[in-house]
Amino acid sequence: MQDSTKPSKLMDRRHFNNPHPAVMAAGAEAARKGLPVYACPYSHPAMRASWIKGFAQAQQLSLDL
Repeated sequence: MQDSTKPSKLMDRRHFNNPHPAVMAAGAEAARKGLPVYACPYSHPAMRASWIKGFAQAQQLSLDL
């Protein structure tokens, strides 16, 4: 039988350590500023992909009327 005072899983905060939303926001901000896509500051493939994803989404949503 399990003791109710001990948690069944470790309560850690690793799931909060996700840099991709911040990188996507940086890419979106670059698109809004009008920077070219080759201005991506990241060399890591996963970070570069997140930056480009944010960049592309911001370009698709911009309405220059």
